[in-house]
Amino acid sequence: MKNSNNFVNIFFKSLQIYVFNIHKFLLYMAFPVLGQLLGIVLIFIPALYLKDVLPELAAKYAVFAEPSKQLALVLLTILPGLVLLISAFWKYLVAYAALNSMTHSALTSGKIYDFPAHNGVVNKNIWSYILLWLIISILGLAAFNPFLIIPGMIFFIFFILVFQVFTFESEAGVINCFTKSFKLVKGAFFKTLALAVIMLVIAWGAGELLTFGLGKIIDAKNFLPNIAWMFVATDYVNAINANLPMQMQITPEVISRLLFGSLISFLVFGFTLPLRSICWTLWYKKLLGKTASKTSGKKKGSKGKKQLDPEVLRRAKLKDDEEV
Repeated sequence: MKNSNNFVNIFFKSLQIYVFNIHKFLLYMAFPVLGQLLGIVLIFIPALYLKDVLPELAAKYAVFAEPSKQLALVLLTILPGLVLLISAFWKYLVAYAALNSMTHSALTSGKIYDFPAHNGVVNKNIWSYILLWLIISILGLAAFNPFLIIPGMIFFIFFILVFQVFTFESEAGVINCFTKSFKLVKGAFFKTLALAVIMLVIAWGAGELLTFGLGKIIDAKNFLPNIAWMFVATDYVNAINANLPMQMQITPEVISRLLFGSLISFLVFGFTLPLRSICWTLWYKKLLGKTASKTSGKKKGSKGKKQLDPEVLRRAKLKDDEEV
């Protein structure tokens, strides 16, 4: 890649691809991000409503006096929201690999098209992908141990390219995703760390700016007041507030601001996932090329130029021809 000798150029190249194709990326991420939010809404609103209505139903109808029937009613009511949430969440997980495929298309053709073709990167290796996420989840949970936070952060950087390895080298297996990412990052740990910090600052900074800007328009301290009151009106929070000075107590206004900020941060981090995927795909290709040039001067194209499944490329090209 010309003019991509350092991680700073990688960042600006990623930003260029993201901005030039932002309408495609926003469209692709719309359901995974907004679907999760809508799913949560469709779970919480019925649950809050039934919380107030169930005592009346139990008094009026004997069938609802049984706890098992009440539980069945709650589950049936929140089922649509739960299905939507799970579906959107799965699409979000799929995006971690599919966006790498889209980046490859953007680099080779200058366009991004046919989302199902790129999702095929996961669909044709779905069980391996589930296993990959299972291992990541276990490692992530282990890193929450106070004694493992620092080692967990270090290994997070070493394994940051696992989705890129899966996208372009899935035939080598799930374990290879971790070992290959480790090998690639090992010689460029601090540059990879710096790139990760830049990505975090961009997403966090954009979230803070948007929260501040929208906070001038929307009354953040009265955001979702009913839910805020529900969190505050508990014995646990009351016990905490009893031991805190007045100015530090947990109030509905504090919870409302927290909910508002969390919502904005979720949206920003969700819709900037393509930027991070582009960045790590470019970084993967750079480190892979660097490794290949050191280890196999004779076999120039054997390891340094990983290609996607030809069927993915064929479908994407076919889709592009149809749109022209």
